[in-house]
Amino acid sequence: MGKRIGMAVVLVIAMASCASVRAPLAPDAYQLDIRDNPAERRFDVVLQSRHDRALCVSSDSWPLSPGTLRAENTGVYLETAAGILPLQGQFVSVYCPGGCGEVRVEPGATLSGFFAYSAFGDADRIAADASRQLHYALAPQACRRSVR
Repeated sequence: MGKRIGMAVVLVIAMASCASVRAPLAPDAYQLDIRDNPAERRFDVVLQSRHDRALCVSSDSWPLSPGTLRAENTGVYLETAAGILPLQGQFVSVYCPGGCGEVRVEPGATLSGFFAYSAFGDADRIAADASRQLHYALAPQACRRSVR
């Protein structure tokens, strides 16, 4: 029994040493621009780093090339005259110990992506709704310093 408790303590310490809490960035450390692009039937998103360190964004929080996310995210939704439209799709539901990866934005650089209208439902209906507004809660953090 004592050996089991000792192993449990070692396991908890090992897990805690891998976890790190990052402080939130100051509001002026980055700028997120969201531009409605009706000609392409999408919302273009651009993250501009204004930080002196590289910024990291969870790869599950940044849109992929088809214009959607790979995992469900309640912080991304479309507000329309008909109501709130959540992001739709065939999301992957996985658990990645330590996270599923990050997208890195070097100091002063930009990261561009987009959310397709179709990621929220019928693209024709969304395009016809002049009141559409994308809500995208993104929380970049300063990347961990790499060990050399």
